[in-house]
Amino acid sequence: MKKELLLSVLILTNFLLITNCIAQSGEWTWMKGDIIPNSPGVFGTLGVPDPNNTPPALYGPAMWINSSDNIYLFGGVTYNTLWKYDVAGNTWTWINGSTFNSASGVYGTMGIPSSLNTPGARGYGFLSWKDLNGDFWIYGGVGYDESGNSGILADLWKYTVATNEWTWMNGSNSVFSGTATDYGTFQVPSATNTPGSREETTVNWVDSEGNLWFYGGFDASLNLKSDVWKYDIILNQWVWMAGSSDNFELPVYGTMGVPSASNTPGGRNAYGSWKDLAGDLWIFGGCINGNQTTDLWRFDLSTFEWTWMNGSTVLNPGGVTGAQCASDTSFYPMSRCENRAAFTDQCGNFWMFGGVALQPAFLYYSDLWVYRPSFDDWTFTSGSLNSNQNSIYGTQGVSSPLNMPGGRYGTPGVFDSAGNIWLFGGNGSTGILNDLWKFVPDTTCPAISCLPLPSPINFTASDTQVCEKFCVSFTDSSSNNPTSWQWTFDGASPASSNLQNPVSICYDEPGVYDVTLVTTNASGTDSVTFNDYITVNSTPPAPTITLVGITLTSSPASSYQWQFNSVDIAGATSQSYTATQTGLYNVVITDSNGCVSSAGVNVTITAINEVEGSDYVSIYPNPSNGNFVIDLLNAQINDEITIIVMDVFGRIVFSYQENAIAKDWKTEIDLIEIATGVYVIEVKLKDSYVRKKIVVSR
Repeated sequence: MKKELLLSVLILTNFLLITNCIAQSGEWTWMKGDIIPNSPGVFGTLGVPDPNNTPPALYGPAMWINSSDNIYLFGGVTYNTLWKYDVAGNTWTWINGSTFNSASGVYGTMGIPSSLNTPGARGYGFLSWKDLNGDFWIYGGVGYDESGNSGILADLWKYTVATNEWTWMNGSNSVFSGTATDYGTFQVPSATNTPGSREETTVNWVDSEGNLWFYGGFDASLNLKSDVWKYDIILNQWVWMAGSSDNFELPVYGTMGVPSASNTPGGRNAYGSWKDLAGDLWIFGGCINGNQTTDLWRFDLSTFEWTWMNGSTVLNPGGVTGAQCASDTSFYPMSRCENRAAFTDQCGNFWMFGGVALQPAFLYYSDLWVYRPSFDDWTFTSGSLNSNQNSIYGTQGVSSPLNMPGGRYGTPGVFDSAGNIWLFGGNGSTGILNDLWKFVPDTTCPAISCLPLPSPINFTASDTQVCEKFCVSFTDSSSNNPTSWQWTFDGASPASSNLQNPVSICYDEPGVYDVTLVTTNASGTDSVTFNDYITVNSTPPAPTITLVGITLTSSPASSYQWQFNSVDIAGATSQSYTATQTGLYNVVITDSNGCVSSAGVNVTITAINEVEGSDYVSIYPNPSNGNFVIDLLNAQINDEITIIVMDVFGRIVFSYQENAIAKDWKTEIDLIEIATGVYVIEVKLKDSYVRKKIVVSR
C-alpha cells in the first residue's frame, strides 16, 4: 500500500511538472497558495525551502525578481517577512523577518548592514525598487517603527541579496519625529532633504545611474502630493526634482501628447507605474480625493516635464475597449486605483492587472491589459471585463483557458526571463489572498507579438558550483555580434577579463559570487549580471588516519579512496583499509559538496610478529594441512569478529567477518588451497586483536 501511494504521488508530481513546463500561451496557472482567503500561511524553517511553505495572505507586499528567476516578496499588511520563491523548483523559502504580524523594526546603525536588522512590518503602498546591482530597496508605508509605534513611516532600507542583510540607509526610525517633508532647494541634493512620511505611492523607477525615483502619495498629514523625488544612491541624499510642494494640487492636462512645464498629473495615490526603454517614467490611474482616474502620463527625465499621453480627463470614467486582443489608440481600461501589478516586458510594452474602483461603487477588477508606447494603444488581453469576478483556480500547477485570478487590488507582479507574468495575493472581494499565479502571454495577440525577446547578451560557465582554489572557464553566447568584451568576476582571480571566452578564473575563498559581462558592438553596449551565479564551497579539513596494527581508518567523510604510493588502490573505497606492503598510504576523502582533501601515513611491514594479547583465542591443529579451528572464549554476544590471514609479507590471502552468536564462539577456516608455509592469523574484536602464527604443511 505504501509503495502504491508513493508511486501515485510521484506520478502526480511529474504530471504537474510536465504540465507546468508546457503551459499554453494565453492561459493562467494557479501555482501555489490557498483557495481560501485570509490564510495564515506555512512558514516552515528559516532558510529551508519546502514544497509545503507558502506566505500568509498579504495585501500590498513588494515583489522583485532577480536574473536567476528567484522571486522575492516582502511585507504586506502587516508583516516584515521576506520570502524567496524558486520559479524552477516551485518552492517558497522564508529567508528573513518575523513569522508574526505587527513586528517592530530593528534599525541598528544607519548605513551599517547587519543580520539582526529588519524593517518593521508595513503595508499600504510603501515604495519599492530593485537597483542596478539586483539589491532591493523600500521606503515608508504604514507600519511599525523601532519602538513598536504604528504610523506612516519615513525610513529608507536596502536589502543586500548576497548577504541576506538589511541596512537602514536614510530617514527616521520613529513615526513621531523626522516625518515632515523638507524640500530644501529645488533640484539641489542635501543631507537634510526628506520626502517625509509617505504611503500609497508604490513605484519602481530606477534611472540609468541607479538612482531611485517616486511620485506623490500621502504625506504624514494625509495631504495628497504631486511632487517628484530622486534618491541619489552615491550621495545618500534626497532631491526634490519636479512638481509642486502644495497639497491636493489638481491635474493640468494640457494637450494630449504635448509635453509642457505646466502639465501635472496632480496630487494622487495608489497608481500603476512603469519605466520605458528610453528611461522615461510613466503612471496610469490612481486615486484623486477618493475618485479614480484612467489617464496615462509620461515624465521625461531629461526635461522633467509631464505629458498626458492617453485616457480620459474625467474622474471615475468607464473604459473603452474592443474584442480581446484587439488594439486601438482610442481604447483604455476602466478607471481604477491600487493597480500595483504593473510591469514592463522585454519589448518595452506596459502590462497591468486588476485594481479597484471606489466610485460610484466598490468594484474589484481582474482584467489584464497591455499598452504599447510605440503605438500609443491599449489591448485587453486576458481575464474579465466584468467586475467582482471570483477566481477560477482549476488544478494547481495545470494551466487552463478557464483559469483566472479573481478581482483584486494591492497585488504585486513581475515578469520572469521567459516572458511569463507572476502575480501574488492582494485584497479580493472575499478577503486577503496568498495565491501565486503564472500567466504565459499569448504571442498571437498583436500587442505582444514580440514576446518573449531573448536577451542579446548571455554567457555560460564550465561549472557554477566549485570548491575553493578551483578555476572556471566562461563562454560568451551573446547574439548581438559583439566586438569587445569586459567581464567582471566578483571574488575571483583575475577579477576581470577582456577576452571573449576567458579561462582559468580561479576562486580562492568560499562564498556566492556575481558575474557581469558588458559587450560592445557597432550600436553601443549591452550588459548583464548573473547574481549569485558561482557558488564556491569550502575544502573539507584534512582527514585523520588511525593506524591499528596494519589497519588504517580514516575520520568520517562522504566517500573515500585509498592510495598506495599516490596510486589509487582498486576497490579500496571504505573508511578502513588493511596495508599489504610497506609504503606510503593516502586517503582522499570527498564531502557532500564534492570537495576533496587528503592525508597520508607511512606503513612499514618488515615481518609479521605474533601479538599475544590474551589466552582467550585458540587455533588448532597447528601445524595443519590448511584446515584450522578458531575458538574464542568469553565473546560478547553480537560482537563483530574479523579474521584476516596474511603471508609473511603482509599480503592478505583470506578474510572473514561475522557477529558472535554465543559466548563460546567457534569457527573453522579452510586454507587447503593456499601454498604451504608460515602465515599469520589476525583475530580482531571491538577493542582488541590477537595475532598468531600458523603453519600449513602437507
